[in-house]
Amino acid sequence: MADAAPMPSRLLNARSLTRLGRAVGGLRRERGWTQAALAERAGVSRQWLNGLENGRIEGLEVGRLLRVLDTLGASLMIRDDARTSEEPE
Repeated sequence: MADAAPMPSRLLNARSLTRLGRAVGGLRRERGWTQAALAERAGVSRQWLNGLENGRIEGLEVGRLLRVLDTLGASLMIRDDARTSEEPE
């Protein structure tokens, strides 16, 4: 049996809490997990995860978010949108 080729990574827009929540929810559903299953694996409550997926988390705890993303096999990337291609590096 041949090993499957790794899937290419893709970028998901998370420029707002609403978009971040949609991205997390989409990844969860793609993996076939319920909110309860992901919450248990990531060590967060289902209620907290539900709030995240619905963009209703004020004072979002980055540590919890990173645990959820790590559990999903995803990561957080920060892109400098203010930088132009004409600026020196």
